[in-house]
Amino acid sequence: MNIERQPGWLHRPPLRGAASPRPCAQRGVTLVELMVVLGIAAIILAFAVPNFREFVARNRLDGAAQELLATLQFARSEATRRGEQVTIRLAGTAGSKNWGSGWAMFVDTDRDGVLDTGEEVIRQGMAMNAPLTLIGSSNLDTFIAFNRDGRLTNAGGGYFVLCQGGALTEDGQARARAVLVNGAGRVRMAARNSSSVPVTDTGAVTSCTNP
Repeated sequence: MNIERQPGWLHRPPLRGAASPRPCAQRGVTLVELMVVLGIAAIILAFAVPNFREFVARNRLDGAAQELLATLQFARSEATRRGEQVTIRLAGTAGSKNWGSGWAMFVDTDRDGVLDTGEEVIRQGMAMNAPLTLIGSSNLDTFIAFNRDGRLTNAGGGYFVLCQGGALTEDGQARARAVLVNGAGRVRMAARNSSSVPVTDTGAVTSCTNP
């Protein structure tokens, strides 16, 4: 029987001392390339950071203003539902007009604008974090109240001014919102004029601290 032999080169051991394949060379980043990348990143950040700051400021203001609007509308609806006066009183010094320190909403049984023992507290608002401020107009210096018909008990209506940073505008951007309440108890967000300043029924807001 003839056994066919395989070609010898298939069984030949590797040659000693044969050079192994060299690894591929790793190419580093040059200083010029790094500087180019950093320059591009700096340009992107120069445009992105101001836009991001504006986005945060606008959303913070809008969120706080919408929360205030909803709170006032809820107080009015509770007054009509319960058939009782519902009052919201600031937590700070009476007559200060500063609502940023918090507030309490309650069923004002004796309709005196003061939270007395035994009167039901419906909701409470926490103090605002700086740089947000919330100031009421002169006739909303201590409290705002809705009677059983949903009408405002504060004569003549009023408004609240919400600001960020103590200025109505900054670099041409709006930094204030206003919420208006008329004598009939209707609550609405104030429009803004061409200078981005909120406008009330009596004219544009002139100050964040003494509207």
